[in-house]
Amino acid sequence: MVKLILKSVFVLAFGLLIVGFNSPSTSLNLFSIGRSKDANEIFYAINLDNPNKLNTENPINVYWLKRTENNKVEPLSWVQKKFAYGIVYLSKSENHAKFRFAAYDKRVFELKKNQDNEFKVFTISGNKEVEVNRIYIYITGGTFWIPEIPKVELFATVSGTDKKMKETIIP
Repeated sequence: MVKLILKSVFVLAFGLLIVGFNSPSTSLNLFSIGRSKDANEIFYAINLDNPNKLNTENPINVYWLKRTENNKVEPLSWVQKKFAYGIVYLSKSENHAKFRFAAYDKRVFELKKNQDNEFKVFTISGNKEVEVNRIYIYITGGTFWIPEIPKVELFATVSGTDKKMKETIIP
């Protein structure tokens, strides 16, 4: 009985450690992508070698929070990384990374420190630099390989201000 309890405590503690590291409430998350298709979300989290330096091999970790499956956390599949929600790095260093999404090469994003010396993701919207908070994709049909996406909304904060903004992107 004691052995069973100790084993259960170990499994629970280890599970909480793993889930806690990947939890959407962690300060390591940079932004998320939500979709009209379901409640599941893709999270983009900073990957640091130490508190002030990005992991130069993979500065951003990407993972699913499957709300439809009891908040299960799991990595993207190979297909999702390669053709949809994955990141294509254009440049990367210990304090900076430029990238685009695998599915959309018309917009460049930049991971760098903001005015508060915290790593955040930025892009240009309406000739202004903005800090990305969230992206929402409207999916109205189509197929797995060719979904119908009439619009994408980018929710952000104008750099150096508290001004929130929303940009509607027609892909």
